Amino acid sequence: MPPVRKRPQVIDSDEEEEARRGQSSSASPTKRRKTVVQDSQELDDSDLNDLNSGNEKENDDEGLLVDGDGEGGEQLERGRVSFKPEYERGDDGYVAGSVVRIKMTNFMTYDHVEFRPGPHLNMILGPNGTGKSSIAAAIAIGLGFPPKVMGRANELKAYVKQGADQAMVEIELKGKRGKRNTVIWRKFNKEDEKSEWKYNGSTCTRREVLEYVQRFGIQANNLCSFLPQDKVAEFAKMAPEVVLKETMRAAGDPRLTNWHEMLVEKGAKSKEIGNTLEGHVNVRDRLKAQVDALAPDVEHVQEREAREMEAEILEHVVAVSQHAELKKAVDQAKKEKETVAARYTKLQGRRQPLKELKEYWEKKAHKDEVKAQSVESKYKDGMKDLRTKLNKARDVGDKSADIDRQLERLKVTFKRRQDERESLIRRIEECQKILDEPREEVDSEVRAKSREKADLQTEYRRKEGVLDELKDEYEDNKRMFRELNQEIEDLNKKQMMLQNINAQKERAARDLDPSIDFMLDWLDKNGHTLEGPVHKPPMISVTVQNKDYAWQVEQCTNLKQRSTFICTAQADFDRLLALNNTQYPSRIVQGRRFEGGKVQLNLAYQDVTNESVNPRRPCDAERLQELGMDGFAIDYVDAEPAVIAYLCKQSGLHATALTQRPSVQVDGNALTALGIKAWATRDDHTTAIQSAYGRRDHVHRTNQKQEARAFNRTVDNQAVQRIVEEIARKKKTKYDREQPHSELKARLDGITDEREDIKRQAGVLEKEIKALQEKAKRWQRAATDCEQHKEKLRKLEAQPSQEEERKKLKAEKLKFAKARLRPLDAWLDSCDFVSENCSDIVTSALTALQSTINKQAVSSRLNEGNEMLNRAKKDLEDAGVRVDEARRRAANKWQQLTTAIQDSPNEIKEEVRNRARDVSSLPPLEELQGQLQTLRAQLELAVNIPGNVVARYNDYKDKLDKAQDIVDREELELNGLKRDIKKTLDMFDPALETLVQAVSAKFSAAFARVKCSGEVRIRRVEGDFSAWGIEILVSYRDEDSLAILTGSHQSGGERSLATVTYLMSLSEMSRTPFSLVDEINQGMDQRAERAVHNQLVEVTCDADAGQYFLITPKLLTGLTYHPKMKVLIINNGAHLPDSRMQSQRYGDLSACLKKYSKKHSIAAH
Repeated sequence: MPPVRKRPQVIDSDEEEEARRGQSSSASPTKRRKTVVQDSQELDDSDLNDLNSGNEKENDDEGLLVDGDGEGGEQLERGRVSFKPEYERGDDGYVAGSVVRIKMTNFMTYDHVEFRPGPHLNMILGPNGTGKSSIAAAIAIGLGFPPKVMGRANELKAYVKQGADQAMVEIELKGKRGKRNTVIWRKFNKEDEKSEWKYNGSTCTRREVLEYVQRFGIQANNLCSFLPQDKVAEFAKMAPEVVLKETMRAAGDPRLTNWHEMLVEKGAKSKEIGNTLEGHVNVRDRLKAQVDALAPDVEHVQEREAREMEAEILEHVVAVSQHAELKKAVDQAKKEKETVAARYTKLQGRRQPLKELKEYWEKKAHKDEVKAQSVESKYKDGMKDLRTKLNKARDVGDKSADIDRQLERLKVTFKRRQDERESLIRRIEECQKILDEPREEVDSEVRAKSREKADLQTEYRRKEGVLDELKDEYEDNKRMFRELNQEIEDLNKKQMMLQNINAQKERAARDLDPSIDFMLDWLDKNGHTLEGPVHKPPMISVTVQNKDYAWQVEQCTNLKQRSTFICTAQADFDRLLALNNTQYPSRIVQGRRFEGGKVQLNLAYQDVTNESVNPRRPCDAERLQELGMDGFAIDYVDAEPAVIAYLCKQSGLHATALTQRPSVQVDGNALTALGIKAWATRDDHTTAIQSAYGRRDHVHRTNQKQEARAFNRTVDNQAVQRIVEEIARKKKTKYDREQPHSELKARLDGITDEREDIKRQAGVLEKEIKALQEKAKRWQRAATDCEQHKEKLRKLEAQPSQEEERKKLKAEKLKFAKARLRPLDAWLDSCDFVSENCSDIVTSALTALQSTINKQAVSSRLNEGNEMLNRAKKDLEDAGVRVDEARRRAANKWQQLTTAIQDSPNEIKEEVRNRARDVSSLPPLEELQGQLQTLRAQLELAVNIPGNVVARYNDYKDKLDKAQDIVDREELELNGLKRDIKKTLDMFDPALETLVQAVSAKFSAAFARVKCSGEVRIRRVEGDFSAWGIEILVSYRDEDSLAILTGSHQSGGERSLATVTYLMSLSEMSRTPFSLVDEINQGMDQRAERAVHNQLVEVTCDADAGQYFLITPKLLTGLTYHPKMKVLIINNGAHLPDSRMQSQRYGDLSACLKKYSKKHSIAAH
């Protein structure tokens, strides 16, 4: 029995190891390949089922498809179905697909292990926690099945050993006869769900691995062949339908699953078609009755339609005849128009000479008119020249008149010049008086006063400097007093806060976590916008009045629970959750600055109901006090209902008992028996943990007392006294500094008054200096003005006298008088030219007038003969109108005809075309109109049938045809499905019956050997093959009748016995190369466990049985063992040697014997 250890590698001998190394190296590819990393979740259970079904379909014969006329159904007679598997077994006893070797590195509890199971029953022993179930997990995960088949963690990374980064599993499967073994290698890590795969040393994908595995028929996802420890309870919970499917996959004829799936599919389809067929038949019959009822009316409608068609044809033929008559009228109008046009042309020829005379006088009148206009133009040009020369003479006269006006204004001008001269003389005298005044020493006085002013300004600046220093000192004192007042106010607030427990709790929470500080401020600002109340964390909102229980209540919770904000509305929870990862600002705590960061809030949503606020206690108060406990933790908590509900749900305060007695006076087992899993005494806090193995006993874990930090807040009197003393010191400092501050203020006011007096004196000096400077500026202005006035006087006196100016103007007047004579002479010449042209104007005007009169006379004579011509022309126009009107009526009639016949059916158009091909052969118009009136009278006398009868008839007829087609098609399909179902059922039912009878016989016999009864039967449901199932019935007492195995009716041991017995009954008919059960003996008594073990050894060690793995944590005495069994014992410990080092293989029994024999020269047998 080679043992299985946590770290040592188990081998039979060093030679075997070297041989295996050589085999492994030969199997490895010499060419370097790229590793394929694949998502372990690439394939799910549905993919595995697809592969399973695909594998089964490959093994099935094409004749099993009952849609055709294959030979499969004929060859398989009812009641003769072979289901006993024929394994392909090698010379070493291993069945093809069985596990030859398992190797694990950093997998679950193993650092490194490699071992070889036997070809038949492999019993794996070891204490709890040593890694027995890890072997089952290694087989399933190493062969590509998802982790959830184990019933444990669904994530692949959970199977990596703690402390390691990656794990490796290698499974060697027995190859088929004549082929080498298959080695499947898988490596995965803790970071993600990716895996690396190799098949016989070559890189591959998980899908390819699953395809290889399914070729051997391995079903690690079938509880009937692979039952891990955590799935044992699920077998009894499986529905009969699931038991049937898993049984068919694991045992019996390999075609059962396909037959069942075909029956389920076609049975459901047959049921669906049968349900719809009845409705379709009713629809067909209803439509047929409606069609038969409308048939007579349709015949009448058809007769009426024939008459209506003939009437419509006659209407179009009448229109054609009318159009022919209108065309004849057009021809007659054309002939009349031609006669009138000839008469009009003849009249026009007689009037030609008179027209030519009219044209002569029109030309003559035009020529004379042009000549008269030319003479008139010359007259107008002469008059224009006359006016121009007259204007020139007038311009010279105007200039002479201007000289006369200047002579008249000369006296006034000289009077104004004399006044200006006297004014300048007077101003010169005034300026001279100012200049003659005696001048004072203004400059020396200005300089003296300026020096006095400068001295005052210097003193002023000195006072300013003193004032600035005093003001700075004064402002420093004021700032100091403000700071003292603020410090005193802050100390008062701090004193009040220390005396306020809730404020003290909130301050401690703010100092603990910046996110809590941020959230409390946020609630103060935005709390009114929330839908419901949001409660502060329990470290703030919870009060434990009795401080003796404070540490006990606090030890029931953790820091995360105590710092969680509790929302009573889901919308508020979602809104606050969105604040996570936002930035909170920097803050200052106790003089220290903390930088801002990301908000990380603990939030919870709590529904407040009577059940959540007052949950059910494990026992009543009287029973609790009988056991020495004072009450439950929740009884000592004062908080809002939502906070209480949260603490009960998360911390279990309603189920945690508290007492002030010592722990030695408390019976923990009695409390555990009542369902109390945690309690606290005066000295410690205890938690009861139930074991997952064996009898599932409770283990008590005790933690020592830890003083409360959140729920025991009280007033710190010493801190309050220190603050009071600090306030007194601050007030004394303020009082001592008030007197110097007052003196500084008085000094500051005095210097300010002195500065203002200096400023006033400087102002007076400034005014005096400005007055002196104004005196000096007055003498300078007088000297400047005197010179300017004298210059103006000199210019004025230099101008000519009055007599000289008058002589100059008279000379200019004489010059203009002489210049006026020449324009007057030219004007007189122009007057003579105009007079000569006046006679030519009269002559040309009279000639033009005579020509115009002659033209009018000839036109009047010509107009007298136009009346007859106009009448002829009017007759011609009327004839043209008559032709156009006839054409219009003919065109309108043709348009009406074509418009009316446009929407008519083609047969009507064709009939009208045939009848109107030769219009002359048509009957007279009156006869056609009479025939039309007769047809209309017959139509009025016909039976009035609704116009939609034919449309309804045709609609019903089309629907009837379609309904009949549907009924025919569904009946044909339903009959085909029924034939297929019957043919498949004739094969499936006997094969399933044979399998279940065989399993039931073995199951009943096995149960009888342990003094119990049981059987297996088929549950058939008429018309619903998906509801077929296998029911396992058991009875463990003589007085009890058989009952179906469920997950709740039987006890755990009874369910385990039934499960292992059913799986054992399937062993001889199993198609899987190996099976596995893990700790199936949980809850069995020794008698049943011993009987089951002995039967399992007998069945699995049979010559025709496949490989079997039995995992158990314990062994009974008196068990049966078989030479084909292989017992693997797991030795697990922290100090075991490393099996990868040949010098430390102490756990390999064969190697130890050989080493001992070699050393002591003793042959070991």
